[in-house]
Amino acid sequence: MDRDADIRMGERARRGKLPALWAAGRRAALAWLLGLGLAMGALTVLLAWLTGRLTSAFTVAGLWTVLGLALAFGLGKLAERVLAEQLGQHYVAQLRGGLLKQSLTADRAPGLGITVARSTNDLSSVRNWVIQGVVPLMAGIPLLLFALAGLYLSAPPLALALLIPLVLELLLLGALAPGAYGAARVLRRRRGALASRIAETLGAATAVRAAGGVEREVGRLQDTAAGMAAAAVHRARFAGALRASALAVPLMGSVLLVGVASSAALPASAVTSGLLLLGISSAVLGEFGRMVEYRQNYKAARRILAPLLAQVSGSGPGAGEATRLPAGAVGNAPDVVRLQPAPGQDGKRWPTLLAGPGERIEVGGGRSAQQLLHRLATTGLASDPPPHGAWVGGRNLGLVPERSRRRLLGAALSGMALERGPIARALRYRRPQGSLDEALRLAQLFGLDVDELPEAEATMLRRGGEPLDDAQRAGLLLARALLEEPALLVLDGLPGALAPSAAREAGRLLAGYPGVLLYRGTLPGLHPTRRWEPQERG
Repeated sequence: MDRDADIRMGERARRGKLPALWAAGRRAALAWLLGLGLAMGALTVLLAWLTGRLTSAFTVAGLWTVLGLALAFGLGKLAERVLAEQLGQHYVAQLRGGLLKQSLTADRAPGLGITVARSTNDLSSVRNWVIQGVVPLMAGIPLLLFALAGLYLSAPPLALALLIPLVLELLLLGALAPGAYGAARVLRRRRGALASRIAETLGAATAVRAAGGVEREVGRLQDTAAGMAAAAVHRARFAGALRASALAVPLMGSVLLVGVASSAALPASAVTSGLLLLGISSAVLGEFGRMVEYRQNYKAARRILAPLLAQVSGSGPGAGEATRLPAGAVGNAPDVVRLQPAPGQDGKRWPTLLAGPGERIEVGGGRSAQQLLHRLATTGLASDPPPHGAWVGGRNLGLVPERSRRRLLGAALSGMALERGPIARALRYRRPQGSLDEALRLAQLFGLDVDELPEAEATMLRRGGEPLDDAQRAGLLLARALLEEPALLVLDGLPGALAPSAAREAGRLLAGYPGVLLYRGTLPGLHPTRRWEPQERG
């Protein structure tokens, strides 16, 4: 998504709304669907009129005309379904991009299971509402209006056969909708809880097996699943009532039409046209129950997705280019690093740090230091309010585009999982245009010799870094952090993960690093020029 789309989505999400359906990339499909709905409504009236005429003046040409119009009606429904799918997929793709962006950039990302549930169940609810709710309404409302007009033109009393069931069905669906919404919310929470528990249990599979707890954990999962199943059955009661009312009420229309036609002694042609119009309208009314069900599921999903999408900052390419330290401020030099983190929740504050090229700064403070380095590496302290933040050469790392930030900042943190893909891509992930030969040289220096792997640099990494061992992963992370020597290099806990020979080479190389080095841990031959740690808030 571009920056403007991010901003618009964030503004609507803050008002509890999802992005507008009428937007660039979807307007053409919506216009075609609206035009198709009007054309199908007119076609229905024409089809009913011609069918009525066949009862009084049958001709072979008239029969073939009616059959051709019926075929055109079917083709119109086919086109409607294809356009609806295109519309729904385009809309969901926008939401998925915003949701994944929020999960990747949030200081406190949700669990894997929750993220998967949101990216599947919740987005499926949105897609179903667009495809089987919004689109059928766009096509169904014109068709019902044309059908009412056709019935009235055939014989005014016949319009009551459609109008009365329509009003009654809307009243019933309106009464059932709140209960369906509440049931959908409960089921959504239960599904999220089950997905989260499954993800966390599988993540702890080794510990569970070692402690002999497989049966116990499976039992806990089954208990959670039973709660979800009960919620699904509860929702099914409302869903069944919605669909039953939408299917049963239109049957009244047929009875009413026969009664009106008999009492008014209407001709057979009017009755035939009326039955055809009522039959097609009943199919539309039969979908209303499903539409209301999808609407309630959509509302339950929107209640969760909107606050998340509101966190999408819209800091896309170009954002923050003008956000610099004031002219003349200390830290505007091209290679000077200025850090001023916001006070943490642990009662400690970090003093402002100014560092120049060649400084090696050891960061102290235990857990507080670990959290700070992680935030600095992943967001550039983007969440810290002004005047707090991180600057390199006077540019705010939290606001510059990602391309600029990764050129200025390199980071390797213990516990980092590697992206899925070939090793060659992983080594240059931070600087895709960097030299592969230089990246491979650094990797070999730090203990990762790709020639020892079956497919060399084409070896595929999966599940966070397999088939590499911990030391090789650490070497890869360090090599890509150092590629093209960023002005600020952040290391946390990685030295201890390197093989002994690789640790010595890393210490030797980092001792002469030309930029600013912030690190936790020890390496042979690496000595800090000073120490930086938080202080008690006074």
